[in-house]
Amino acid sequence: MIRSKPNVHRFEFFPGCVPPGILFDGQLDDACIVATVGPRGEVDLRKGIGAEFAFIALVAYFEGFCKNHAASILNICPHLVRSLADHQRDIKLSPVDILDHAHNLPIHFGCLIVERIDFGTAKAINGFYRDLLGISPLSKQEAKRFHAILEDRHLIVHHGNILTPAYATERFIRREVGRSQCFVDSLDVKPADVQEAVQFLRKLSRKIRTASRQALETYIKKNNICLAKPNSAALPLLDDTLPDN
Repeated sequence: MIRSKPNVHRFEFFPGCVPPGILFDGQLDDACIVATVGPRGEVDLRKGIGAEFAFIALVAYFEGFCKNHAASILNICPHLVRSLADHQRDIKLSPVDILDHAHNLPIHFGCLIVERIDFGTAKAINGFYRDLLGISPLSKQEAKRFHAILEDRHLIVHHGNILTPAYATERFIRREVGRSQCFVDSLDVKPADVQEAVQFLRKLSRKIRTASRQALETYIKKNNICLAKPNSAALPLLDDTLPDN
């Protein structure tokens, strides 16, 4: 088992030394501000430029939250790596990784484990957290809604907002697609759309925080695990949040 590192502060178990939930809450607030930014000139075609950038960022931020949160859980309780092994997860660390990170391995173990794990879809998120803690954070309805957000983001990033035949008629951002022309009309992203997505992702992230913290506490108790004091002090921060505005 990995030995505890002496003189560790509880925040060192989190990537960037900030609980991922706290970081994500701040990023969501920033996205709402960016969404209100308009073009410098009176250009009708680019009125929603700030909202587009914010919408793209939301997906990246949420994926980062899911990855960093999982890393934090493993940093705090490395014993969970056995659960991943039992589910045939590829959790091998290279000798170079061990050599390069030997000094901080007790607090960066989870970061190395999840570095190459995909958290870009609801299926991937549910799959990893199920293997790790036995929970599936996203319900079927939430997974469907998250997929719609991904589709909108994909259209913005890969097609410059221009509607394509592959883009279905019902997505998270509501509009009259049926009256639109493929390869002619574009997706109109407004600050209100970003705010709605922010509300959904914030609620989802807090659900993940609470469910994973509770599942981790249950795992520790069930397996009679005695965490070091810094690890125990870090555990409640998994469920930490910024005050609502």
